[in-house]
This record gives sequence, C-alpha cells and structure tokens, in this order.
Amino acid sequence: MDANTIIADIKNRKLHPVYLLHGEEPYYIDLVSDYIEGRLLDDAQKGFDQTVFYGKDTDFSTIVNAAKRYPMMSDYQVIIVKEAQHLKWKDDALLLAYLENPMKSTVLVLAHKYAKFDKRKKLYKVAEKAGIVLESAKIYEDKVAPWIMAFVKNESRQIHPQAAAMMAEYLGNDLSKVVNELEKLMLNE
Repeated sequence: MDANTIIADIKNRKLHPVYLLHGEEPYYIDLVSDYIEGRLLDDAQKGFDQTVFYGKDTDFSTIVNAAKRYPMMSDYQVIIVKEAQHLKWKDDALLLAYLENPMKSTVLVLAHKYAKFDKRKKLYKVAEKAGIVLESAKIYEDKVAPWIMAFVKNESRQIHPQAAAMMAEYLGNDLSKVVNELEKLMLNE
C-alpha cells in the first residue's frame, strides 16, 4: 500500500488501529502522519483526543497507556509517535501486547524514519496484522526527474522535462527538499 492510497482511505474514514510508517525516505512518512495529525480530528477534538509523542522523550508504557484511553469528544483517540526510531525497541513487550489486541477506537501512528523496521521482528508481523504498514523506500537519483514531473502534473501544473532534470540534478533525491522547492515555485506562478 502506498501513501496516497492510505490517505484516500483516511479521507473515506476507513481507519485502522495501527499505522507503522517506516523507511529511508521520510517524505511519505511525514505525508501520512501529518495528514492524520492535521485532518482526522477537528481543532476542538484535538485537545482531548489527540496526543503527539516524540521517540526521544517517551517510552512504551506511556504510549500504550495513552492508546488504551477512550476518546472523549470524538469517535477516535489519535496517538502519534514521531521519531519512533529513537525508542528503545528492546523493551517493546508492552507495545507488542497492545498490538495483539488494539482498541478499535484508537488510531496509533508509529513514524519510524530514516531506517527500515526489522521485518523479522514479531512486532512488525503483529503490526502488519493489526493495521497498515508503509515502507517508504529511498528514491533513486535517476527517478527524481520523472517523480517531479508526476508531482507537478498531480498539482495541475506543467514543467518542462529539462527543468525537471535540472531540479533533480541540483536538489538530489531528498523528496522533502524537492517538494519544498516545487511549492515555492508554484507559489510564485
């Protein structure tokens, strides 16, 4: 499943209790987690039913305790763990127990950036059964120009193939940087 399909499902309120977003390319991880954070609940509901943790500043017991709460003002309790790669994954027994029987009223998002999650771990397999797993692979240098063309076309704009090639050569394969520059250009158009 790709990021656009996941976002389309969320728009249609087809939600899953767990989203494990991992990989070397942070753009798609941020795209999905930011969409969930910004659009799943309205502003009044966010104060009660949305919690954002950072991997460096939290542990699994805090995450699981928050995930086991019932929502107060909406249908869902949203828990987002940004920078999940900084969690101490050796102590993941609590999270594993939660993922084996997640609450249907909770949406737990684990954003594990800059590295692939170990697919041999039991936690990965349980997360796959409990919800959605998105692997965001690094894009190769030769695929950036066509990616730029597709992105611009998706925004109902046009770009000359040589301009896309020049941007790809100048910016490299960091999609967040590429999108940032493209949005600046589209803003000035």
